[in-house]
Amino acid sequence: MTTKSGSSNRLSRLCALLLTFSFCVDAFAAETSADAPAPHVQAIWKTQELSFYFQSFTTFYACRSLEDRVRMLLIELGADKDVKVRATSCFGNEIARLPHVRINVTAPIEATPEALAELEKTRSTRELAARVRGERMTESTEQFPAYWKPVSLSRGSFRLEPGDCELVEQLKRSVLPKLSIRIVKDNMSCMPNQNSIGQPRLEVEALTVVPPPDARLPVVGKPAS
Repeated sequence: MTTKSGSSNRLSRLCALLLTFSFCVDAFAAETSADAPAPHVQAIWKTQELSFYFQSFTTFYACRSLEDRVRMLLIELGADKDVKVRATSCFGNEIARLPHVRINVTAPIEATPEALAELEKTRSTRELAARVRGERMTESTEQFPAYWKPVSLSRGSFRLEPGDCELVEQLKRSVLPKLSIRIVKDNMSCMPNQNSIGQPRLEVEALTVVPPPDARLPVVGKPAS
């Protein structure tokens, strides 16, 4: 004869078992989703000339240091490693007070019909500009796989320090909107005339080339140097 107490205990154990099973299923699903590769999109390279004036009330860089930091951040955000950065109004290791930062960058964009049409439409103008500079236009319309890579620009990542807050903020305002970068979380709070004491954070998704399985192979579609 089954008592009410015994039946209640079995029901409790069954409920606990079901809850444990449900938790494991949810955890497995979450882990599988996190480990799942980001979906690929077709992309092409686009070369741009960008510039901005860097002004800071708290941090002053030597010209070369400013160039290196901007170059490093752009490469982490999907740009080709041959990106060129030049800080004018200062030289070498001089401190840059109000430098004009000029950037020549080749980075992926989604190969949408509109992007392909725009690239073809402006081809002759870009070829002429390259000839005037004595350069060879390296832009390619060959398509290649890319994905939206999560990137966190916060203190500690990529050797960023509290004093870099204003640099990241100005890149966010003047450069990132012109690249294939989507801002996911913007917690930038640079304080004028003082170093940031909080944790400024900028979470983005950057369109990035899918690396070849063999690292020794060249990246498909990469412009010739």
